[in-house]
Amino acid sequence: MFDADRAGRGDGKDPLAAEPRVASIEPVRPLRPSGAVYVSPGLGRLFFSRGLHGRPSMWHGEQRMPDSRFALQILCEVEGDRLPGPDHVACVISLRRYQVKDAMACVPLINEELRRHRDLRRVDAEDLVLTLIHLPAHPLSDPLYDLVYRVVTAPELQFTVAFERGNPRAVRLDGAI
Repeated sequence: MFDADRAGRGDGKDPLAAEPRVASIEPVRPLRPSGAVYVSPGLGRLFFSRGLHGRPSMWHGEQRMPDSRFALQILCEVEGDRLPGPDHVACVISLRRYQVKDAMACVPLINEELRRHRDLRRVDAEDLVLTLIHLPAHPLSDPLYDLVYRVVTAPELQFTVAFERGNPRAVRLDGAI
């Protein structure tokens, strides 16, 4: 019977004499090159920058703001060479929507930083313009992000505000006094 089954197959190959399969590595997808361009409906035109080993990569670009002379720069950290996700888009839209409320929350910290640098100027929420949003790789689960503000009446002043869970925690003066 066994010989009848073998003869009935008609391929003439002995299943015991077949070449064993060797485990192999699947072809690796080529890495995204630095400078690659991605156009996102919610984030605009972004450019890719590969991070050093162990560091996140970045997508960065800018949007023209209709009510400001400053452009809004966007930096989205990503793992590997992934594209920015819908969570990045949602956070940018939300931060733009609540930028006045966030600016009002930053005013006391910014004025304290100016006082610490012995600068007599004071800023109000109307003086602050959001010019940069820096989001982590997982913006909905990571509680930290940075916003950068410039002062309309003194464009040389630029402040980076570190937020934790939506509340400003620390301010750094980046512009010259």
